[in-house]
Amino acid sequence: MVAWSTDNLDTSGEPATRSVGTTANLKGKMSKRLSVVKGHFPKLVDCAHFHYDNVEFGSIELQFANEQSDASWNSGSAKDLVFLVQVSCQAKTWMVRRSYEEFRTLDAHLHQCIYDRRYSQLLPLPPLSEIGDRVEIFTPLLSEYLSRLSMIVDNKLNCGPVLTWMEIDNRGNRFLLKEEASLNVPAIAAAHVIKRYTAQASDEISIEVGDILSVIDMPPKEDSNWWRGKHGFQVGFFPSECVELINEKPQSTAKIDGDPANASAPGPPSPTSVSKKHGKLMGFLRTFMKSRPTKQKLKQRGILKERVFGCDLGEHLLNSGLDVPQVLKSCSEFIEKHGVVDGIYRHSGVSSNIQKLRHEFDSENVPDLTKDMYMQDIHCVGSLCKLYFRELPNPLLTYQLYDKFADCMGEMTDDERMVKVHDVIQQLPPPHYRTLEYLVRHLAGLATCSGETNMHIKNLAIVWAPNLLRSMEIEAVGLSGADPFKEVRIQSVVVEFLLSHVDVLFSDSFTSVGRFTGTATGKLECKVSRQHQRTRLVSLQEARGEEEEVGEARGEEVPKAPRHPTVSAPLLDVIVERRRYSMF
Repeated sequence: MVAWSTDNLDTSGEPATRSVGTTANLKGKMSKRLSVVKGHFPKLVDCAHFHYDNVEFGSIELQFANEQSDASWNSGSAKDLVFLVQVSCQAKTWMVRRSYEEFRTLDAHLHQCIYDRRYSQLLPLPPLSEIGDRVEIFTPLLSEYLSRLSMIVDNKLNCGPVLTWMEIDNRGNRFLLKEEASLNVPAIAAAHVIKRYTAQASDEISIEVGDILSVIDMPPKEDSNWWRGKHGFQVGFFPSECVELINEKPQSTAKIDGDPANASAPGPPSPTSVSKKHGKLMGFLRTFMKSRPTKQKLKQRGILKERVFGCDLGEHLLNSGLDVPQVLKSCSEFIEKHGVVDGIYRHSGVSSNIQKLRHEFDSENVPDLTKDMYMQDIHCVGSLCKLYFRELPNPLLTYQLYDKFADCMGEMTDDERMVKVHDVIQQLPPPHYRTLEYLVRHLAGLATCSGETNMHIKNLAIVWAPNLLRSMEIEAVGLSGADPFKEVRIQSVVVEFLLSHVDVLFSDSFTSVGRFTGTATGKLECKVSRQHQRTRLVSLQEARGEEEEVGEARGEEVPKAPRHPTVSAPLLDVIVERRRYSMF
């Protein structure tokens, strides 16, 4: 049964308290009726955490709108305030309404999945309890926040909830969050235009001969001659006589000139006859098939969850609540204890053992690697670890930073290269940064046992580089001749540099000007038991203390690294209160 309504379903998703539905833009006659089909698009608060595999939207500009709602600002409570944000992407602009708590949620997602706060330089937004009734703080605070965010947003932004906050999909198009939005209503039929029609009202669409339309409202002709459909991203009414359903074909006559001899031989019923005989059933099946949710929508609702292998690193770590992947942790600990053998990470393990281990991790189980079958095939654990990183949709060093890593290997001094590589590493998403540090410390420690493994830093870099650093453009077009060897060389040189300078690159005492003041002690020891300990870095307090001592001995004043970026004067009183909420 179809429920008829005159609600306007074209409005964007906004809080009910801020917008009131109206039918003023519809025809003032009963000939245009809307069938309400409940969509399945998740609300913002119900959106499951997921990451897009690919994003292509270029830049996004966010601006705190000047024309804020007077009704909202006069509500009297900071908790009830709703702010207008202007979003611009791909030459299109629209407004979204967000509360202050939604701004804080955006900030949390950004720094969980996308940016390190040292790179983003976005100030942590204080809780409402710290602001109180000082509503005048919001305008400079949020304006500066959005301005800084617009400067750093690029195709690295693949976090689903963040893009949902902006009402943008992974292609840069705007989507409507309202469940009943017409664009999200599944089509019930497809039609091609046989007669041109020019829109005469705002709720109509113009169509040209040959256009293909998705019909979402098709009342009987005795009720109305207006149908409703979608053409691209446009939704509106059009006359039913201007289109012809694609599956409608005239039935062939069974007899010619009344002569039974000329009648065609009986055969299987045509699709058209079956459709007419079982009209309701076929219509239901057609609607069901057309309204099947995509894989991305299932992930968005939390129904579908990716397996461990092949899942986006940030998405997996956030959903699992881990700092680094369990695969890496289990494999590295096993190899450090039992895997200091010749050719570790270079030799391949037995394929069946690798698949068994993969299945265990994909089933969210932690396998017992000390079983005899794995102890007798230690290389299968190393192969599994490399396989995990090879199947990441976005490599550990990310597609977006490939060119920057490659540029770091150009002609320059060692000090300049150190600073450049350090700066690029800081641009890694936090989950990638943590995992990279864990991995390179493990490999650098393993390299100290090269006398037993024959796997020094250069060898480890060669076997690991293709799994950690890749170019999306090169993968798409492919390489021929000597180009693949150049590509491998770039990858291996970058990874070798990371392994050779891990203690410096991942030290908190490595300042922005490239001066390293900390010292690292201890090496991985290759004992008979094949156990070793990780290299130890001095603490941040120890490093700063040593730096001050050296500066005082030279009669210099040692500058201290700022904990927060410089901000404008109107925000200073807020910053003092929120320092204890800083992430570092």
